[in-house]
Order: sequence, then C-alpha cells, then structure tokens
Amino acid sequence: MQRCIPRASLALGLALVAAVASFVIVPGVSSASPGDAAPQCESHDLTVPSSVIEGQVVPLPGARLLAGGGDFTIHGSLCLPSGGTPKTVMLALHGITYSNSYWNSEYQPETYNFSRHMTDAGYAVFAIDRLGYGQSSKPPAALVTLDSQAEVAHQVISQLRSGTVGGTAFEHVILVGHSYGTATSWRETATYNDADAVIGTGWANTLQTLLVARFFAGFVPAQLDKRFADRPVGYLTPGPGGREQNYLYDLSNVDPKMIKYDAEVLQDTVTAAEGATFYNRYGAVPVTYVPTTSEELEIPLSAQAKDIKIPTFMINGANELFFCGIDQNHCASSQKLQTEEAKYFSDAACFRAAVIPNAGHDLNLQRNAPDTYAVVVTYANQMLGPDGGNKGSYRASCGAISGTDVDSGQATFGAIEE
Repeated sequence: MQRCIPRASLALGLALVAAVASFVIVPGVSSASPGDAAPQCESHDLTVPSSVIEGQVVPLPGARLLAGGGDFTIHGSLCLPSGGTPKTVMLALHGITYSNSYWNSEYQPETYNFSRHMTDAGYAVFAIDRLGYGQSSKPPAALVTLDSQAEVAHQVISQLRSGTVGGTAFEHVILVGHSYGTATSWRETATYNDADAVIGTGWANTLQTLLVARFFAGFVPAQLDKRFADRPVGYLTPGPGGREQNYLYDLSNVDPKMIKYDAEVLQDTVTAAEGATFYNRYGAVPVTYVPTTSEELEIPLSAQAKDIKIPTFMINGANELFFCGIDQNHCASSQKLQTEEAKYFSDAACFRAAVIPNAGHDLNLQRNAPDTYAVVVTYANQMLGPDGGNKGSYRASCGAISGTDVDSGQATFGAIEE
C-alpha cells in the first residue's frame, strides 16, 4: 500500500508563525539549583554571543532584530569527581522537552543520575540547559533552531577548553547527547569536529517518521501550561494527559513514579523551529508519496554523518521506537546496530554502537539506567579515559571496527546480562 507522510510539521513547522518576543536573561547563580542533584556540582551561567543565531543553513532575515540585541545566557551544572578535577569533561546535551535535569535526576539519584555515575567513574560533567530551555535564555521561537543549538554547543566547548567554566581548562571534551541533543552534537561535530569524541543516545541515521508525527500530534502551545506561561509564542509542550509515555519508555521496565516525576518535574518545552529545522536539515520528509508494505515508514536521514571525523558511539534501547528501524530490527543486538549504522559514517569516526535490553527512548529514565551508564563509561575509558591517556591508542586500533565493512561489533558492547 501507499502512505503519504502526514503533516509532521503541523506541530513542528509552527516556526513559520513564531512571533517576535523578548528573551529572558537569567541572572547568574552560585548555589546548586533543583536540577543539580549529583555531588560536587555547581551552577554556572555562560555568556554566548547572539551571533549564534546567524549560522543558519537558511538565513533568517532580521534575526538580530528579533533577538533584541545583547548576548544569550546558557545555564549549566558542572559536576566534578570527589577526588579532584580530571582532564576530561563530558558536555551533556538534553533532548526536547527536557533540561539539564535529565542528566541530574533528583529522584533516586543513585539509579537515575547520569552525572553522579560519571563522576564516580572519574569524569567531569557539564550538563547545560540548551538555548530556550530551563534557566537559559528564551529567544523568539524562530531563532531556536538546530543550527543555533549547534553553534551554542560550539561556543560551550570553547569555553570548557579555555577555563571559563569553573576555572578549569579541560584538555578533553566528550559530547554526550540524548535524542535532539544527539542531533545537535552531530551537527556541531560535522561542522567543527572540535570535541574528542561524541556519544549519542536515543538517535540514529534512520527515522520512523509516522511515529514521530504521532508523538508530536498532542503537543500544545507552552503558554497553556502554567509552568511555561512566560515562554514566547512558538514554544510547545506535551498536552494534558502525560508525555506520550508509550513512545518514550519500555513500559515493562519503568518505575511508575519515574513517569510521574518525568511529567511533573523534568518536562520542559520545545520550539516549533527546532522541529521544522530538524526535518528540513536532515532531509527526512519526502516530497512525494512513498510506497511501503510496512505500517510504518523508515527514512534515511542526511549524509551529514560522513563529515564526523572524531570517534563516535551510538547507544539505543532495544525497544527504541523512533530510530531502530521497522519493528526495531536494527536494535536486535549491539552488533546489528553497528552493522546497520556504520555505513553512514566514514572510517575517521571509528564508529561503535551498543543496544541496551529492556529500554526505550529515554534511557536515563528506565530502571536499568545504570546499565546504560556502565556502557558509556566502558566506551569513554577505552576511547579516552578521565586523563585522556587512551586517545592515541584507541585511534590507532579502531580501524578494524569502523567503516562500511563491519560484520559484527566488539563483545564488550554485546548483550548486558540481567
């Protein structure tokens, strides 16, 4: 049968009508904020130039005027190991409708707090509220795009290396993304390749477009939720009735209290322009009818990944609905995911992949989140290490497990024993 791509941009493409509004600059704070749950954490507000909005693939006339002048503030939580400051920091980028709290859960942090697990392993973590989220600046929605998010990430990497964040000039930076945060890190890396490695979760090079459209169908203007009443026009949030939990979790392996915490504490917004530019930049919307015999439609994203020249790692849940292919067949195993995805990268990416059993899209919120964290640490240690000592050796030995000729992945990232 034939299926036409539904109006996925109906909710997402509202960027075209995003109105002019002033953005909010959040004053600097020195004490921990509610999202900063891990030990040894401090809040930092960075200043990034408003010129980040000018790096659009499709120029936005009058963007500077829309921004209202001045710079933007990016809020983040810097968490350090108890033993001191390492040479390696992870820059964590959350997905849509979240903030840095996705990485810094206060609900059962011993299980769900990413920053705590990484600092226990010896790494520093700087988890930011991306532009338009949490305590960061809220420009007009039309300016908060995939392009501007990538430019902000580039600015933050530079400041981590220069010592602006916490007074430490980190020698090594690992980009860690979740969902749209991974899209942001890939776009930034394809342009600059200025981090040492990129770890993406909840993302891949194929997309189940119909499922994404269904997920966004229930989104409403953020102003209808009293928590986000001050957001400019064009900001969206999940509507009443929850966060479309069937799309985000493996419901057989999630704490109902976490679902409640997610909806009541972690939930944030998204701009229509982020959705519109994601589809636009990744070429994910066909221009004609597409025949398929499947209930869903699997569409390859752009060739942008070929421009990534630093070590790249992908982690998905076995029951990831959006990015694991038809019937989740790409995520049948770590080796299968690596085989399916390696063809999109060049050898320079030293591409690796892992699948987490009994997990969905929001890996940090599943009961087995520590399994995900253990895989992240294993990869980070092999590729770099808290002191960066493995960087050269990993690059020298990764040729056998990268590129288009991959038949199977390393046993290290095979199935995780329950």
